[in-house]
Amino acid sequence: MSGPAMPSINAELCVNCGACVRTCRFGVFTEGDECARVDGQATCLACGQCIAVCPVDAITHPELPAEGFVELSPEIPVTPDALMDLLARRRSVKNFEDREVPAEVIARLMDAAVLAPSGHNSQSWAFTVITDRERLAEVSSALVASYSFLLKMLGNPLGRLMLRLVAGSAALRLLVKMQPAIRRIVDGHAWGEDWILGNAPALVLAHAPKSDAVGDASCRYAMGNMAAMAVAEGLGTCLLGLVTAPAQRDRKIARLLGVPDDHELHEAAVLGYPASNFRKSVPKHKP
Repeated sequence: MSGPAMPSINAELCVNCGACVRTCRFGVFTEGDECARVDGQATCLACGQCIAVCPVDAITHPELPAEGFVELSPEIPVTPDALMDLLARRRSVKNFEDREVPAEVIARLMDAAVLAPSGHNSQSWAFTVITDRERLAEVSSALVASYSFLLKMLGNPLGRLMLRLVAGSAALRLLVKMQPAIRRIVDGHAWGEDWILGNAPALVLAHAPKSDAVGDASCRYAMGNMAAMAVAEGLGTCLLGLVTAPAQRDRKIARLLGVPDDHELHEAAVLGYPASNFRKSVPKHKP
């Protein structure tokens, strides 16, 4: 059985600066008399840090094509104040203009999402974007049916006992607290209102293989990147546990959302152009 793919060093180009040795925290590189060496016993995550730091392009990796690396400006292109202003503009938006988000804009959001860190550099995340209005309506109806059933369980002692046994006491207390909001979702649907998706033109889903123990964290990092990039594109987002929770317990809903059977949905967010103009940031708890 062959081991993980390893980087290679061009000895004719290497200036033995030691940057790769210092940068790789898994010990793939060791110091040499005239050139750094690759330790065949080490574990390589194919993170590309060694290639990114090498000043003379002496390192290559079979899993990382050279054309995928982009030269970075020596100056950071955004000031701390400008970035803080961008982050302060992110709001949980549930009221959108009636216009579609162009496919090329969504593609840029996905490009930003995959620049996020991932557990063990697995990058196992996958994304599903639903923009078809009929399918979005179908998703909303399926979610409302799920919450309608949940209301019935909360409404009788036996149902609450079952919820406590399955989800735990803390989760049951939260559901009881949310009961009025869940009732509004169900009743609003009967009146033609969509209190879950907010009539958003797009629903973005981040999922990962069930076999990836850190897929949930990776998906959340990616969606954080996407939400920040959405602000730069003039878009609004809202993360929706109201979507992920039913999909995690009901395979039919997960399939309707386009989540493969061997994947688990970890994050969902509506996406669109905000119908409201936020003039101020909102205070947060101090760290």
